[in-house]
Amino acid sequence: MEQTDYLKYRGTCKELVDQAIKADPTLEAVRGYYHCPIWGKQQHWWCVRMDGTIYDPSVKQFPTAGVCAEYEEFDGWCNCEECGKRIREEEAQMCGPYPVCSMKCALDLVGVKR
Repeated sequence: MEQTDYLKYRGTCKELVDQAIKADPTLEAVRGYYHCPIWGKQQHWWCVRMDGTIYDPSVKQFPTAGVCAEYEEFDGWCNCEECGKRIREEEAQMCGPYPVCSMKCALDLVGVKR
C-alpha cells in the first residue's frame, strides 16, 4: 500500500529540517506557521537558504504543497487559549498543547470554574 504524502510528512517537519541542515549546513532552521489556503494557519518548521529562498522538506503534507501558501516566522509571542491575552512564550503555561497565561485560565479552559 502506498503511503500518502500527508501520512509520510505530517509531524516530521523538525526532523526533516534537522536532516537537511546536517546535509547542507548553509541552511537555517525556521520555526513558525505555514498559512495553507485550505487548512489555514499551521505550526511548522522549514529551512531558509543563504539567498533567502525557502526550502521546505515536508511541504507535501499540505494539500496545496506550497502553492499559494505563505510562511510566517514565529515571533516569540503567543495568545492565551482562554482569554486571548498576548504573552511571551517563556511566560506561558501549557495546558496540554494550549498556552495559557494563568492557572485561572488553565482551569477555565478545561471547564473547572472556581
